[in-house]
Amino acid sequence: MAGIGRRLVAAAVVGSAVGAVGADLNRTHVFNPQWMPHARFHSVAGLTSVVGCSLTGLWLLWRPGRPAERALGLKIAALTPVLSYAPFFLALVVPGAAVEDRPGAVPRVAGVPVNILVAGLLTALSAAGYSVARREAGQHG
Repeated sequence: MAGIGRRLVAAAVVGSAVGAVGADLNRTHVFNPQWMPHARFHSVAGLTSVVGCSLTGLWLLWRPGRPAERALGLKIAALTPVLSYAPFFLALVVPGAAVEDRPGAVPRVAGVPVNILVAGLLTALSAAGYSVARREAGQHG
């Protein structure tokens, strides 16, 4: 039976894919009539990249293998949400970039845009799951 650490990583990986689909495959993003075709192209490319990497991460996380292979699979799976959401934080520092455009506003929690909040929470969940899974496996370092 898988430990809680691997389950936490899996939740962060699934959350990354589901969150990307839910946030982008709608009228405010991919189907936004005000978006330029090239922006729509990049949104779909980014969305499918996150989903593809998430599926790969889940496969690596749960496939059988020797302990070293399972440890590497855990590491790569745990990096999936981090690599999916690190660009959000980098984009915040680009002059002229914004977390939202018309026709809608991103909801906020305590003043923080929900997309940035989710990015941070899924990254933290993945890191916590990785740490717990390593302790469960008796690995240090």
